[in-house]
Amino acid sequence: MRRLLPLLLVLIAAACSSGPRPDPLVYTGAGGQPMGAELWLPEGTGRVPVVILSHDIRGKRDPHLTDYVNALKGMGAAVVVLDHYTSRSIDPTRPPADRAFFTTLDFALDAYGALDAVVQHPRIDRRRAGLVGFGEGGGGGAILAAHTAILQGRPADGARFLAFAAVAPDCSYRLGNRDTARRPLLILVGSRDNRTGKPACDDLASYLRAASGNVTINTYTNARHGFDDPPGPVRADPNGENITRCVWQQGPDGLWRERASGISGVSVFRIGANEATVAAYARSRAACRTLGTETQGDAAFRGRAVGEVSGFMKTNVIDVRVR
Repeated sequence: MRRLLPLLLVLIAAACSSGPRPDPLVYTGAGGQPMGAELWLPEGTGRVPVVILSHDIRGKRDPHLTDYVNALKGMGAAVVVLDHYTSRSIDPTRPPADRAFFTTLDFALDAYGALDAVVQHPRIDRRRAGLVGFGEGGGGGAILAAHTAILQGRPADGARFLAFAAVAPDCSYRLGNRDTARRPLLILVGSRDNRTGKPACDDLASYLRAASGNVTINTYTNARHGFDDPPGPVRADPNGENITRCVWQQGPDGLWRERASGISGVSVFRIGANEATVAAYARSRAACRTLGTETQGDAAFRGRAVGEVSGFMKTNVIDVRVR
């Protein structure tokens, strides 16, 4: 019962909110965790495609996501808004190092768990689904979810995402199996992003394209990390982690090595982690990172990002003709 209490609070809050309300969605997240999400349905009674939104490490922030929800609903899609943290009692105001060990792969597995649940809804067309992730967390998770390696262990007839979009994502992981089955992947990144950064995303795109990956990178000139946040002044964080130089590469033996520091034997995900590999990851991150980041929301960049993400999903998910 104690594990279910945060989930129940999420669902009660959704049911009691004023104005147009989402439907609660209950699903099984990474590690078998019971989770709650919001399902926003467009008007009508017909079957519709679905797009899942996965927040960044700052947690679910409605002012950040509302424009995406409205744009996608306006195009005729259902939208699922994930909350990776509340049901796990993770406090997004605390530094990531002080939180429970929750990794980018967990963001990806949560998305697939939500997909499995939402396709049971009578209005959802299970053949048309897309995933949009944001920042270090959901953005990196969306990129990982595009890899066919993440589908291992899923039922052969399980639902699949047709396309993926990642906004200012963490591009630091290089899976040994880089196959993405040529499913389209859109990455939006700011040229002045000093948190996750453009160089790592350019490198990742080359890595995936070498295996026939269908990757598009759109660069926002002079945009900082968080460019699609609600508009505001530059927010400088002298202790913010800049991981633009960090790249964790999986070798043929399955082991991970951080490229800049040369530290190997790290565990970047919870699966298969032990005390030694987690400690190696912490050492490698401390070695490859620098401190000092800036974030800034910008109205023009925000409008462009919402338009490009929703347009990408319209082309590759919403308007796709499937048999």
